[in-house]
Amino acid sequence: MNKHNDNIFCEYAIKSWEDCRKLLSYLTTWVFRGQSNSLWPLQTTLERGAILNNLDIREIPEFEKKIIEKFKRRAFNYIEKLPEKENTLEWLSLMQHHGAPTRLLDFSYSYYVALFFSIEQALQDSAVFCLNKDLIYKEGLKTEKWRGLEDDYAYGTKEYCNYVLNEQILSPLVMLVEPYNLHERLSRQQGLFAIPFEGRQAFEYNLSLTVNRYQKALPISNKIEEYNDLLSLLNQECVLFKVIIPKDFHNEIRKELKLMNITSETLFPGIDGFAKSLNSEFD
Repeated sequence: MNKHNDNIFCEYAIKSWEDCRKLLSYLTTWVFRGQSNSLWPLQTTLERGAILNNLDIREIPEFEKKIIEKFKRRAFNYIEKLPEKENTLEWLSLMQHHGAPTRLLDFSYSYYVALFFSIEQALQDSAVFCLNKDLIYKEGLKTEKWRGLEDDYAYGTKEYCNYVLNEQILSPLVMLVEPYNLHERLSRQQGLFAIPFEGRQAFEYNLSLTVNRYQKALPISNKIEEYNDLLSLLNQECVLFKVIIPKDFHNEIRKELKLMNITSETLFPGIDGFAKSLNSEFD
């Protein structure tokens, strides 16, 4: 990869529902996250918590330690089967599931699931953030080998992930991983996690250095008007592709997703999902 790449972050605003579906067909090796406001960046709940409380982001690892320790000490009061003490990934997955702040960022293998979360409660233009899974793995492995990794097969494993999570402040990088125990909600939503290695830096900064360790400044997003001639470039060079979903298309897309049986009732188990699904009665 070139030292200075203008296409690390890209964005595109869909022109119609059909345009959205067509774009999906080209993103076969990507993973997706929906956000209800297109202006929001990708941030973990730990990162957002620090910003909301006017804390220095470099203090996050200390707060993370306290939060994890407190959860581990009290979780037995609420949950019978708990992860092994040293399996930090499984602990964080459990914490994320129940709403605790963590460094994990939820993604889905399904573009349509992410699209649902993008528009479900949106009051303005929303967005689906797409991560280039193959590029993240390839360039991440290359970067880690440059930093001294000797065993290629160790990279990306649960063991390597736990090593990263326990260290908290390794060199900036993002890794995609699934926990071993897929609870029902994560399974229904075809979920996985993106994990930033360096807890003292923003998620997007970790992501940009995954594919270009020479570019220390956060990349400026390249706004694309037409993507047909850029598909090869996107797959080869773009690690983060933000697809903006204008508010004018939300009702149409919501109805189409309902016909595809992508609703709160199918994505959230139990009565919670059913209750959430009643919002569709307004459609």
